[in-house]
Amino acid sequence: MRRGILLAAAATALVGVLAGLARVGVTTAALSHAPSHGPLLVLGLFGTVISIERAVALAHPLAYAAPALLAASAGAMLGGLRGAGWLAVAGAGALVGVNAAVVRRQRAPFTWMMLGGALVLTAGAAAWALGRPVAELAPAWMTFFVLTIVAERLELSRLAPTPRWASRALVAVASLVGAASVALAGGVGGAARPLGLGLATLGVWQLRFDLARRTARLPGLPRYSAIGVLAGAGWLTVTGAAWAYWGAPPPAGPRYDALLHGVFVGYVLAMVMAHAPIILPAVARVEVPYHPALWAGPLVLHAGLVVRLVGDAAGDVTVRRAGSIANAAALLVFVAGVVAARALSRARRRGA
Repeated sequence: MRRGILLAAAATALVGVLAGLARVGVTTAALSHAPSHGPLLVLGLFGTVISIERAVALAHPLAYAAPALLAASAGAMLGGLRGAGWLAVAGAGALVGVNAAVVRRQRAPFTWMMLGGALVLTAGAAAWALGRPVAELAPAWMTFFVLTIVAERLELSRLAPTPRWASRALVAVASLVGAASVALAGGVGGAARPLGLGLATLGVWQLRFDLARRTARLPGLPRYSAIGVLAGAGWLTVTGAAWAYWGAPPPAGPRYDALLHGVFVGYVLAMVMAHAPIILPAVARVEVPYHPALWAGPLVLHAGLVVRLVGDAAGDVTVRRAGSIANAAALLVFVAGVVAARALSRARRRGA
């Protein structure tokens, strides 16, 4: 079952990325799915993958209902079927149940934070199913990823001497971010600046207190993951500050593109690449040994995002499009780096 869900997520990723490129005029492939670019990647891809990770952590067969429903939602989107939104609500609601079960097993700030993130995801999915525009719901979906990632980093921070006040402050700020994003999804435009302030504060917290500050000094995979985490936190800080300054972006255009992709690409995708050596063995049973080839994907990702944001700031569609292409290519480069790392590791073992 897990393998089938992961294959569905991979297919969703391909169409979602092509739909994103179609939105900026790069290709006509998946043009009909361009309006679903965000829901496909948020719910169908990363929502599914995160749900599988939580199901593995809970180790209960019923926990796989969440990723199965989210994958089914993506299938409905791809097939142009009705009910995709409500399947997403059901999947997100099932994820709430999984995280609630985890909280019952282990009452800790990071488990509560993951539960809060799942509740925000469900609120956003419900608003989408009721017909609210994606542009209004994107902050809620963005917050789901941020809270989930920050919670995982808080869990790891137990390995470092983090001050108690800092952990409590993190939980308070995360609560602010969750409340502000739900308010935005409900049409409260004034919540955008508190959301941005909260996001920037979470980024600063990671730059100051995250375990990555220590592991960046270690060789191999620890340094690779740590640099990726800190780079992502930097993007979250900058983009959150931009949200706090500008407020809610218009539903399209350069500012919308910059504020959303600064988080979705600069933070979320960077964190996915940074955590892949930890996530893939648990979720897909794929070991990721260290090799310098792993750095290629993140480098292309961050360079492409810089180009994209320069294009947004200058109002230059061609530059923005080049950055978008680089962001999409970064995923392929990253996969190639993982394959190369595995192949070279096996070759070394045979040679030994």
